[in-house]
Amino acid sequence: MEHLRKTLAVGLTILFAITAVAQKKQSGADRQYWTSRYLSVSYPLGSIEVTSSFGVRKDPFTGEQANHSGLDLRASYEDVMAMFDGMVERTGSDDRSGLFIVLGHGEYTISYCHLSRILFSKGDTVYAGETVAVSGNTGRSTAPHLHITARRNGELVNPYDLLLYIRNTREECVRALAVEEVVPKDKEAFFRLYADVAMEQQRKYGIPASVTLSQMALESAYGESELARKGKNFFGIKVGRTWKGAKSWHDDDVPGYFRNYATVWESIDDHSRLLMTDRYKRCRQYDSQDYHHWLVEIKRAGYASAKDYVKSCEGIIRKYRLYLYDQMAMGF
Repeated sequence: MEHLRKTLAVGLTILFAITAVAQKKQSGADRQYWTSRYLSVSYPLGSIEVTSSFGVRKDPFTGEQANHSGLDLRASYEDVMAMFDGMVERTGSDDRSGLFIVLGHGEYTISYCHLSRILFSKGDTVYAGETVAVSGNTGRSTAPHLHITARRNGELVNPYDLLLYIRNTREECVRALAVEEVVPKDKEAFFRLYADVAMEQQRKYGIPASVTLSQMALESAYGESELARKGKNFFGIKVGRTWKGAKSWHDDDVPGYFRNYATVWESIDDHSRLLMTDRYKRCRQYDSQDYHHWLVEIKRAGYASAKDYVKSCEGIIRKYRLYLYDQMAMGF
């Protein structure tokens, strides 16, 4: 457990020793594959700390040795995310598990228990990294935490192995891409570098790729801002009530603590999850190629304080013809 915590805390910074020559030879299809693979998995929480392992342990209520069917992670009323793409098989509540949600991922089913809130219903499709619930302290629980139970073809398995799989998958993708700390001096190259992940987010969530790309270019000064360089935060997203991950202080328009990420991809994915919250629900009434109204509603919801925010983003979209990525994402 300690090894996993240290690995997650350090992040993936040691994995970027691939030469620039190898990067240039990599095809667009390769980038799309590894980008999609990276985004196909997600940790269930912003930070991982195991508080009780799978298997035999001392029962916190009886004090006797008993079998623990899942894994407990430290969590105090924070966002709980799907680890893989899948579907909600059922939700419910009982005296032992409290409020729970069961997600189906192929031959695996994963249950999150002791929740305080569930955000999806039976039959809903969920994507890796999408917030599906909020952790809590319901049911037979001594303190707020997240309990995870995993089954493969109906048989109990150790959820810790899934966390290792997620870590290993992301490390493999970063080694294959090796682009995270390379900020292109050419602005058009900047957009080409992140277009695949922006289009992937459009296909998953409906957010125009042009909106994602223009926002990240403006907010991060094309990857040159201190927050982008040191914290991989390309959207200026601040620490919120439920954020338990790494953070750093920056003097922005409104100084404060900002979220830090292990990779740029995590920053982009977190931005998408932010736009999927109720605060930005008006955006989602518009088509994924209607970048104008998406930007208007994002600004209206309070994303940015600058009066010319929409104009600035649209100027970037038109100058670099980013709307073409919206069409590409839709297969046109």
